[in-house]
Amino acid sequence: MHFRLHLILLLAFVSLSVSAHSVEEYDGIYEVEHTWEYNKKNCTISLNISKELYRYFRYDREHLAYRYRFQGDELSPNYFSFMLSEHDRPVMQALANEFSRNAASDLEKVNLALTFVQSLPYAHDTDSKGTDEYVRYPIETLVDGCGDCEDKVALLTALFYEMDVDFILLVLPEHMAIGVHCDGIEADRYLQFRGKRYYYLETTMTGWLIGQIPDDYADARMEAVPVDDTPSLLIKGVRFESKAASVFHKADCELEVDLQNIGPGRATGLMLRVRIIEKGRPNYLLADEYYSLNTLHEGEQRTELISLKSLIKENCALELELTGAEVAPLSYTLGLGYQRTRN
Repeated sequence: MHFRLHLILLLAFVSLSVSAHSVEEYDGIYEVEHTWEYNKKNCTISLNISKELYRYFRYDREHLAYRYRFQGDELSPNYFSFMLSEHDRPVMQALANEFSRNAASDLEKVNLALTFVQSLPYAHDTDSKGTDEYVRYPIETLVDGCGDCEDKVALLTALFYEMDVDFILLVLPEHMAIGVHCDGIEADRYLQFRGKRYYYLETTMTGWLIGQIPDDYADARMEAVPVDDTPSLLIKGVRFESKAASVFHKADCELEVDLQNIGPGRATGLMLRVRIIEKGRPNYLLADEYYSLNTLHEGEQRTELISLKSLIKENCALELELTGAEVAPLSYTLGLGYQRTRN
């Protein structure tokens, strides 16, 4: 996936807010140009994004707004698997570097990125995508040049992540925003989270300053979601077959496990523990084996094939536990019995 990007800050003063977005198509390339106003100055970015990269996020990568992961016994949205990606990091890093390079302070680089995202036209999903709910990946928003609150928050999240900005997601009923912690902010309203003050950022349209909250959300409950860039894995399917085992002899068993890494980033150091237990006697192990798995890249789906030997009782269960370096542990249980055996 290739790209070329440059950003130019034009210091010409303007009297009116300027916002313009254009996309030209060439062989394999979207040439994007966007102009907006920051601090009474006309700013322009120009970047080339490969159509291959855009197609990957628009069509090839599984396009669900948010995937879920277990936190204890509860399912919780994993927003960052959607907002952060190793595949678009070169584009986001280059754009973030330009904002940082042209800013005199941490607060100014926050404002440059914020005003850029705010200046992208707001578009309802029904109008721009013909569906009630469609969340764009950051690359899609850059090329499409528009989006709703979730789209814009996803783009600003990707930029802030590369800029090392201290931020959190703010999830409200039917809305999403960002909270930022930064020196030099002068605003009365903030959210106290983990001993720090985070100030509200509204991304939907221009004119909203750091700390200003629209009236519709001023009294709304805000859930603070800290940045989590660890990859989430899914066990999408398990198939188990065995020959009948006697009381004293283990059977040949075949196990297939369908895995998917929904991101962000690649999952390394993967270890799969396979246990077969007799129900009612959980401490009595019919099998207990560990298998080292290869790296699972972001977005990759793979079937692991495992052969093992085990006693198979009429009332037993297969237990899987998947762990890895900086990966949330994942478990799976499947009931077994002679009805699942083969000759």
